Amino acid sequence: MSSLDLIRMGIKNLWRRKLRTFLTILGVIIGTSSIVVMLSLGFGMQEAFKGQLARMGSLNTINVYKRDSFDFRGTDSNRNKKEGKLDDKAIANFKNIPHVTAVTPIIETYGTLKCGKYTAYTSIKGIDPEAMAYFDFKTAEGRLLQPGDNLHVVFGGGMKYNFYDEKAMSRGRYKQPEIDLMNDRMVLTFDTDSGYISFPDGNSNRTKNKEYNIKAVGVLEEGNFETDWGIYLPIETVKKLIKEKEKVENNTKQGKKAKQEYERIMIRVDDIKYVEEIQGKIKNEGYEAYSLNDMLEELNKITGIIQAVLGGIGAVSLLVAAIGITNTMVMSIYERTKEIGIMKVIGASLKDIKKLFLFESAIIGLLGGTMGVIFSFLLSFIVNRFSMQFSNFLGLMEETNISIIPIWLIFAALGFSTLIGLISGYYPARRAMNLSALEAIRTE
Repeated sequence: MSSLDLIRMGIKNLWRRKLRTFLTILGVIIGTSSIVVMLSLGFGMQEAFKGQLARMGSLNTINVYKRDSFDFRGTDSNRNKKEGKLDDKAIANFKNIPHVTAVTPIIETYGTLKCGKYTAYTSIKGIDPEAMAYFDFKTAEGRLLQPGDNLHVVFGGGMKYNFYDEKAMSRGRYKQPEIDLMNDRMVLTFDTDSGYISFPDGNSNRTKNKEYNIKAVGVLEEGNFETDWGIYLPIETVKKLIKEKEKVENNTKQGKKAKQEYERIMIRVDDIKYVEEIQGKIKNEGYEAYSLNDMLEELNKITGIIQAVLGGIGAVSLLVAAIGITNTMVMSIYERTKEIGIMKVIGASLKDIKKLFLFESAIIGLLGGTMGVIFSFLLSFIVNRFSMQFSNFLGLMEETNISIIPIWLIFAALGFSTLIGLISGYYPARRAMNLSALEAIRTE
């Protein structure tokens, strides 16, 4: 018996029992769609978590700290570990690590911005202008810092909301001012007491800090928690500003000698898959290295557990469908006993009979899987249509799809449902093979 004859006979047998075949396929549809939709919810959660972390900073960026400053608990195990220095030598070593595309130290201090009658307290971050373009700083206006910039500033996306009118606030009145970060004239100072420094010893003399006219060259996009509330200047400029600030506050002719070590160093990795490996190398050199991938890894473990539970629930439905396929094929044997006997008498081999029953069960699994995938996309569309409501429930700040069906999951579902059909049809096929030809012919 040729393969074409087996296919034609199998389809004809299924078509003769349309209702039973449809009900069996319906069970596979429900089982397949249950697994696909349940797993798609897990993938949607992973993407949602990843998107939220991306708003907090780049997943390709590693922040390096001194071990003693990072480990505030000061455990004995960490005290015994070697401690590396965050200096220019460390920066040079980090640049030589494979897959590292950029390295920059970060110096941070705090100051005050004045724009007419409006004031804003802000963090001031010094960064290497040459390296800034390699990190995920996206501008809404203007450009990033470049070599040669001095008192040039890149504003965080949320800085325009930091300004307020001190006099109006003291009278209990508040109105959000309209600030044009790119074009309004602004002054930077380190004064925090209405423009003067208060001395703790009660001295009535107050020394005014110097004011710096700054020029905005860019404004970053809003939505990144790490960059929204601060301003960026070239690192050498910030070093000079801190030195002048210390000179004024200590009332000395010279500021303190600049520190030879940095508080933090940022490292950009070209591919997220190398972040964990590079973090390990840095920690072995006596530093603490942190990236958002640490948090993402923990979240992925949680979503993995959730996916396993949801997938298990869907698998129960598919197990019931598999029992239905087996029941359908066993009933088919009882109804086609005489037909099987005739097939054996006219020369059909046992393998042909086995192939016929396996083909029929596989077709049931494949059709059920195909329609189940289509039904899964429909359910996924309906769920994502109302994804904003789900986003609010999860506490997400932007609309996101909570059901994501990757391409590989489609093929996996089709293959798995077909495999379930073959496994379910194996016992009925073996039973059909073992039927006696003469007894089968006598059966009415």
